[in-house]
Amino acid sequence: MNKRNRGFTLPELMVVLAIAAAILAIGAPSFRDFQRNNRLTVAANDVLGALITSRAEALRRSNNVSMCTSADPDADDAVCGDGTGWLVFEDDNGDCIRDADEDKIVGQRVDDDVNAVTNTDCMSFGSNGYKRVVGDRPTTAHILYCDDRKNAPRIKSGKESAARGVEVMPTGRAMVIKLVDEIDAWSGDDGVECP
Repeated sequence: MNKRNRGFTLPELMVVLAIAAAILAIGAPSFRDFQRNNRLTVAANDVLGALITSRAEALRRSNNVSMCTSADPDADDAVCGDGTGWLVFEDDNGDCIRDADEDKIVGQRVDDDVNAVTNTDCMSFGSNGYKRVVGDRPTTAHILYCDDRKNAPRIKSGKESAARGVEVMPTGRAMVIKLVDEIDAWSGDDGVECP
């Protein structure tokens, strides 16, 4: 009987490895950008979800519901203050500060690799679902998420930014903003720009 060895020869294996290395070299930078874009999009969408929850809970509870920045939004005794996370709570006295007896609804942590900039530290919704103006806070809120690419176009001559923004209108409607020109306008209006 004639025995044949079935397998790869060394030159065949080297050709396959060279092709795999070329494909990996082409795809790796794109995958890194994909991860970075995804991280910013997730941060913006998570905050958008918290805003929608705040507004819906204000309507459902027929009471003020506020959303403030917090360093530890996951904790049961989370309080408003400096931080990149967001805390949603029933704001009985409407002061945009969570007191010990006010019900925490949800906490939203933001990825530490994302730079967050905002023109307000608290947003409050009334029982009618409209955004309430508390103190000297702006009527339109802007929240911006960036990385080291700042507000640069994602592709050359493109209109879509690498950064992601969330805009909350006085009516309470919130939306994610992705266009370079719109995000650039925030720096003039409210001083909100990527660090």
